[in-house]
Amino acid sequence: MISQITVQGKLEKLLNINQWLDNLADQGDLSKSSLFAMKLCCEETFMNIVMHSYQPENLVVQEEDKVVNLAVKKSTEDIILSIEDNGFPFNPLEKEEKIIPTDLKDVQIGGLGISLMKKFSKSIHYEPKNTGNRLIFQFQQ
Repeated sequence: MISQITVQGKLEKLLNINQWLDNLADQGDLSKSSLFAMKLCCEETFMNIVMHSYQPENLVVQEEDKVVNLAVKKSTEDIILSIEDNGFPFNPLEKEEKIIPTDLKDVQIGGLGISLMKKFSKSIHYEPKNTGNRLIFQFQQ
C-alpha cells in the first residue's frame, strides 16, 4: 500500500494531514499505535517546516510554491513515512536534543519534538534535496 498527499505549507493544513492519516487507519492500514506515532511525527515535522523553513528570512521559494509532500508506504514488517518540503535546508537530527524531564516541575514548553519523534519512531533518516529536505520515518507495524 502506498498513499500520498500534498498540502500547502500553512499551519491550517495540518488538519488535512490528520484526516489523511485517519482515513488510512479507517481502511485498516494503520494500527492505533502507529497512527498516534505518525500523527505526532507529522505534526512536529510539519510545524517546524511552516514555522521555520518557510519563514520570510529563510524563504527560498515563492509563497505559492510552499508545499509539503507526504507519503506512506506499508510493507509486511514496517511503515515508512516520507515528508518532503522545498524550504530552507535543515537537518533536525543535527540539532541538540533536550533531555525529557522526569519531574513535572522541570518541564518547559517547547524543544522536545525531536526527542519525541525519535522515541515514537523506529528510525529517522534525513536526506537533503537540491531544493529542500526529506525526512523518512520508519514505524513498526
